[in-house]
Amino acid sequence: MGRGITIEDVARAADVSRQTVSRVINHSPRVSPSAKARVEEAIATLGYVPSLAARSMGGGRSGVLLAVFPESQTGSGTAQELGGMLLAGSAACGAQGYRLLFEPLCAAAGDPGAAAKLAGTIGALQPEGVILLPPLDRAPELRKLLDSRGIPRATLPGSEAASGNAGEAAARRLIELGHRQIGYISGPGDPQRSERWLAGYRRALAERDSRAHRHFVAEDQPGLCTALDLVRALLVPTIRPTAIITERADTALAVLHVARSLKLAVPRDLSLIALAEDPELVTCDPPIAALHRPVAALFAGACERLMAARKTADDTAVSAELPLELTLELIERPSIARAPRAI
Repeated sequence: MGRGITIEDVARAADVSRQTVSRVINHSPRVSPSAKARVEEAIATLGYVPSLAARSMGGGRSGVLLAVFPESQTGSGTAQELGGMLLAGSAACGAQGYRLLFEPLCAAAGDPGAAAKLAGTIGALQPEGVILLPPLDRAPELRKLLDSRGIPRATLPGSEAASGNAGEAAARRLIELGHRQIGYISGPGDPQRSERWLAGYRRALAERDSRAHRHFVAEDQPGLCTALDLVRALLVPTIRPTAIITERADTALAVLHVARSLKLAVPRDLSLIALAEDPELVTCDPPIAALHRPVAALFAGACERLMAARKTADDTAVSAELPLELTLELIERPSIARAPRAI
């Protein structure tokens, strides 16, 4: 009395070996139906909760998937995306008896100490698969570490792996509405993703012989005051954009605020699209159009593919890169309309 239930208690209650209990916990097929039934009954009766150590016995299984994200990465929508991934991923893992852990990596991609820090985490948790969230998915030292340990890894599209370009998609939609003077406010965030999206925006405008991409591009910096000043610099001159694309949701809200202060109506005088979804974009007036990236669903799919890849026909570990495709969906809201004048 007074002590926690252990794997040995379950083994004694079921009259099996400790290794058999571990195999049942890890869903191994190498257990007879009768032994499996006795172990499951003992677990339920005793209220046993397997520890990571117990899960790692018998085939080296921990029943843990690890998602690694850069601790330094901040910005609008980041916490929301991580929360969505946690909920969707936990549901996918729980359905197959796995646990999902999120771990911040206190190092940026390219940091020579990043691999050592991740190695320490792997040693403590013994994950069966690792998901590298952008921009860590581009760190060769992290991929090499996981491959050397035989740990399957997955990535989410957010940089070169993505099959869609948010900047280009938003620009083309505005062009369809007759806009030619389209502004673009980038960053801060994932530098490579931002560069790729900006290139897509420039490409779409160049194809329509618009020079707006040479005059109406700005790089946002952290801080509300900085964002407001930047937006004013775009909207105060006589020659100004008729539409603006922002990478960050909070920058889109800043554009809306400044436009209102300058007596510019959205969308009559200025159309607005954000490349990051956020609940505030739905509740503001008018609601702001956004590019939806189904990150939560993609993350759950990554978890499912890692769990499937962890086992082969002979129940041995495999190591594989598991990229996923990204589909972009423009959520059209009242912040976009036809261009107010011919350009």
